[in-house]
This record gives sequence, C-alpha cells and structure tokens, in this order.
Amino acid sequence: MTLEFPFLDLLGGAIGVLLTLLVFSSLFGDHFLVRLIFYGYVGIMAGFSVVITFNSVIFPLLFQPILEEPIDGMVQVAIPLLLCGLLVFKVSTRFSWVGDLSLAFLVGAGLAALVGGAIRGTLMPQISAVISPFDLERSSLPPEERLPSLVQGFVILLGTVTTLTYFHFGARPRASGPLRRQEWIETLSWIGQFFIAFALGLIFAGLLKAGMVALVERVQALLNFVITLQRGF
Repeated sequence: MTLEFPFLDLLGGAIGVLLTLLVFSSLFGDHFLVRLIFYGYVGIMAGFSVVITFNSVIFPLLFQPILEEPIDGMVQVAIPLLLCGLLVFKVSTRFSWVGDLSLAFLVGAGLAALVGGAIRGTLMPQISAVISPFDLERSSLPPEERLPSLVQGFVILLGTVTTLTYFHFGARPRASGPLRRQEWIETLSWIGQFFIAFALGLIFAGLLKAGMVALVERVQALLNFVITLQRGF
C-alpha cells in the first residue's frame, strides 16, 4: 500500500497545526504536552547537530584521511586524537587536570579566532566608517554634497567615542567622597548611554520583527490548512 502525496501533505499539515496549537496553549499555563514538544524539539536538534558534526567534521577530518592514506592519515590525526583522549580524564575528579591541556588549547584557539574576527569584522570597519567621512579627497565636493557626509561622520565619531568612554572604569580617589571618574569622562559616558540605548532598541526591534514574521507564518499556515479542508482536499 502506497500513500499518495496529497494525503501526505494533509497529514503533515494536520501535525503542524496540532503542534502549533499545543505550543500556543502554553499561554494559558504550562502542561505536559508543551514540555513534551519542547523535549522533542531539543532532542531533534541535538540529533541533527550530531549528524552534521559527524558529516562535516569527524568523518572528513578523522576517518577520511586514515581511509585514503593510512600511514599519513594516522600521523595527521595523531595530535587531535591525543587531545580528544585527554578530555576523557575530565570525568575523574582526581585526574581531571590531565584534560586541562586540551581545554587550554580549545579556549586559546577559540579566543584567537574570536579576537581576529572582532578585529577584522567589527573594529576595522568601525574605524573605516569613522575616518572615511573626513577623507581629504572629499573636500573637492560641493558643500551641499559634503555637508551630509560630514554630519554623518561627526555622529558616528561621537557615538563611537562616547560609547567606548562609557566602558571606561578608571577612577581616582577623592578626599570629598568615594571614587569617581573625571567630570569629562562622566559627561561623555552619559552621552554614550543614549547611543547604547538606541543600539539595544534596534536589536530588540529586530528580534521582535523576526518573532512577528514567524508568528505571521504560523498563522498563515493555519489559515491555509483550514482553507484546504473547506475546499475538500
């Protein structure tokens, strides 16, 4: 017996509608079915991550070199296998220090990649955005074209400087009271708070927009399923 595609589409739509309604039912209180759906979602994502990790990392970087060139492959994967084997000692409270070497290598490599990505992806573009409006080559432009660029440059420069100043925590002792930063630093950090609040507001608006898009998509799926049933699928 074979199932036809329309029936499979109807069955998939019914399951999607049921799961959507069960998730929406969490608005009226937590219950077993909602927790079951969340557990299933976490389990599916964990299984999917394991499969992706095996196909993208473990097999091509560990098994494939050994299968293609056994001797050269073993030499290539010897150090990674050693570091992975040292992590087994982390399950023991007595010999957990042995696995610290692998963790130190992992944390060091991760921080190096993070710092490099932050410099190339955030710091350098930010510096370029601050400098480019004040480029001397733009001085040949007419004032009506140069003025908006200069205003934008001043705003970016002010936001960058004041935001960085907000995170300056250096303070000096004073005889009249507790530790406080200098007045000009306090003033710039106060201005930086507005830029930080504006940036956080944009991030929140983006998250809210993404949530609304997902909500509209689910509502549209429910309506399409109901319309399909009314038309006699």
